[in-house]
Amino acid sequence: MQLKQRALVPILLTMVAGSIYAVHNLVSTGGALAWHGALLASASLPIYMVIFLAKGGAARTSSVLTPVQAATALGVVLAGSEGAALLLALLSFAGLQWYVFVYSRYGRKKSGAIIVGQQLPALAFEDMDGARITTEDFIGSQTLLVFFRGNWCPLCMAQLRELRDRADRLAAAHVQIRFISNQSLEKSRELAAKLDLPSHFQVLRDRGLASATQLHIADMGGAPAGLSGYPRDTAMATVIALDARGRVLFGDETDNYRVRPHPDAFLHVFEGSPGGTPVRHHASRRSAEVLGT
Repeated sequence: MQLKQRALVPILLTMVAGSIYAVHNLVSTGGALAWHGALLASASLPIYMVIFLAKGGAARTSSVLTPVQAATALGVVLAGSEGAALLLALLSFAGLQWYVFVYSRYGRKKSGAIIVGQQLPALAFEDMDGARITTEDFIGSQTLLVFFRGNWCPLCMAQLRELRDRADRLAAAHVQIRFISNQSLEKSRELAAKLDLPSHFQVLRDRGLASATQLHIADMGGAPAGLSGYPRDTAMATVIALDARGRVLFGDETDNYRVRPHPDAFLHVFEGSPGGTPVRHHASRRSAEVLGT
């Protein structure tokens, strides 16, 4: 896992360096088509990421990054048989596949602790004042648990903002929302202030990923290498809806950190279950991908 996280930045930097090299050769060859292809292949993923971040991020992407795949594949075709240009294009294409099918995937198995109709194991968290909060405290209210990686993750932040934007709908359904990560209490306070969370939202700390480990959703070494001020280990992006008796109404255990369920995929379970009776609906990874496409 640590090797995977450490490889991301070098691969992206290699793509950027390849783009610069392709531009140099475009100029020196008078705009040869092969180097147009090499540039398209090497620059597609870095440019996509820059645009994604510049727009403030989104809560989800398509599973395989279809537009980037198409652009990179076209670059390989345009590079043709020109040795150096083709090699650069193929290396960029391989880097993209690694990012999409290796780096983006958790390789997780479905948790045996998140089962519709059953209660979660006893879990403990800390609120922003450091006070102990347990799943027993959730009994009596419908509760939405959102495990996220940290303030540093733009997809996570977009996902939390989506739910914040539905605060009125959640309040009308008498739902308490808990955003959970293992980041410091200081970072959690920053998050609460940034999102201006209403009273039925709460940011909790899962110290040492104790609860995530119990749920089998800990992502050891999951934070990007070189990230300062945050734990190296994180929780896998996970959404769990509980009824007023603490029983699971819904669970999403995505296997791709870029694919998160849209709120419309699960908020209805609260509105359709006012008495706290479990709704037999459990999102599959495929359904989450469809919503994220």
